[in-house]
Amino acid sequence: MTAKHDMKKLVEEMYAVRDRGDVEATLALIGEGCTFRMVGNTRLAPFSTESSGHAFRQAITQLITVWDLSNIRTAIYVDEDEHMVFAHREGEVRHIPSGVSFHTEFIDKIHIRDGKLVKIVEFVDTLQVAETAKMIQVA
Repeated sequence: MTAKHDMKKLVEEMYAVRDRGDVEATLALIGEGCTFRMVGNTRLAPFSTESSGHAFRQAITQLITVWDLSNIRTAIYVDEDEHMVFAHREGEVRHIPSGVSFHTEFIDKIHIRDGKLVKIVEFVDTLQVAETAKMIQVA
């Protein structure tokens, strides 16, 4: 297998366990010191600020338990030279506590080192996420 194939398979596995809601299996694929950040205004912290360690675990756990992404399609693009994967995700998302569903698409930029995910940057419609989760209210 090529490094490109291995990186793609790792990310596909991470999405599969994440989409099943399996927090521990998701975290098992994460490298030591992995960081996560959702690109957006700092008012959406902690998601919009880079987190690692315990804060990372809390953020990932909350995202997995609050957002159902099981109806999302994924296309993965691998940059083998940079050890980076870009994933375009599209489909129906459901906010579990409110039951609200909506169609959306987003991009994840994932850095990989030594067969583990070490940095995840997510580009999403942060206004949609914040309104649905009742983090903000827009008139």
